[in-house]
Amino acid sequence: MKKVISLIVAFVILLVAGAAVAGVIMDNTASQNIESELKSIELPTNTTIEASVSRTGRLTSSSGSLEYYGAVLIKSTYPYAQLQSHFKTAYTGDLDIRLIELKNARDCVDFGAEFDPELRFSYHDESPNGYYILYAFGEGQDPFPMLDYRTYF
Repeated sequence: MKKVISLIVAFVILLVAGAAVAGVIMDNTASQNIESELKSIELPTNTTIEASVSRTGRLTSSSGSLEYYGAVLIKSTYPYAQLQSHFKTAYTGDLDIRLIELKNARDCVDFGAEFDPELRFSYHDESPNGYYILYAFGEGQDPFPMLDYRTYF
């Protein structure tokens, strides 16, 4: 009888641990999908992707649900308005994509004071003009956010 109880306890522990790992993997996949979708948008000529990033967590607030974030740093010879127009017509997906000049990223409302500098490509802060961040946030794509430990911190 003790063996059966021990096996049941071990099974429950493995089930809970597996669910927690699965929750983290599912959430990370959601933000990686946003990053991939942004990278797949057709770029205008003389425009290149310099870097990309994705992250899941409470990124812009300390309460609420998890946020899924994907971004690409692009370098272009085109002015902001022309790039903005291009991405509005080139992208036909469901994400609310946004474009911001890298030099303005520090003051952007979406990028809060405690927002991870890596996610706004701060290592390029001293770069000359012509760098832009194309990004999108997502929420609620995961049906089981309670399985991700980041929901609670």
